Amino acid sequence: MAVKPALSEVLSNSPLAIMERHAEVCLDCVNKLEPYFEAALANQWGRAEKLQQEIARLEAVADDIKMDVRKNLPRGLWMSVSRPDLLELVRVQDKMANEAKDIAGLTLGRQLTFPKKLEKSLFKFIATVTDASAKAVEVVAATRELSRSAFSSRQVKAISAKCLLVEKIERRSDDLQSKLRAKLRIYEEDMSPIDAIFLYQVLSSIGEIADHAEKVSHRAQIIAAS
Repeated sequence: MAVKPALSEVLSNSPLAIMERHAEVCLDCVNKLEPYFEAALANQWGRAEKLQQEIARLEAVADDIKMDVRKNLPRGLWMSVSRPDLLELVRVQDKMANEAKDIAGLTLGRQLTFPKKLEKSLFKFIATVTDASAKAVEVVAATRELSRSAFSSRQVKAISAKCLLVEKIERRSDDLQSKLRAKLRIYEEDMSPIDAIFLYQVLSSIGEIADHAEKVSHRAQIIAAS
């Protein structure tokens, strides 16, 4: 019977495999935002609550992986990747999941919805942010593939190109957020001042996910180039 290796041994031999798994779980959280808002904007709060609970469950899984990494990541010199770089990578990845959980929790708790006429723009914004997150995870996966073979200049350049794409998508999300904010201002008189403040906060938090995704890609790029 094969003996299962200790997590510290797995992290030592293939640390980026665990980082990729953590990134994928964080992305799963972000991917749930679109169906969550579809339910919320349709006033299907029972369905929205189930999706919010699923986001919270996935975020807890991501937290467990993060804590395992922090507790079991070796401190010696026998690692293929810098320990501080790995800890920073798992930290910024985790922020994507945290942000998704906070967004769903806030909007569910107050049953916040955006004006109907903003739905198309809102879902375009969410899709762009989700795309940035997915592309950032691709950078992490590509960095892992590099570590399994050998870091070559050609492969590092390919990762740099992927990072530039994440940056481009993040800038697009900034532009979409600015336009949404301007559109939301038109409807402020039709909602309570408190709801208006929270809706602006929600837009900002959705945009933060793309910011975190960009940081993930940059951190993975640093690891690939080291």
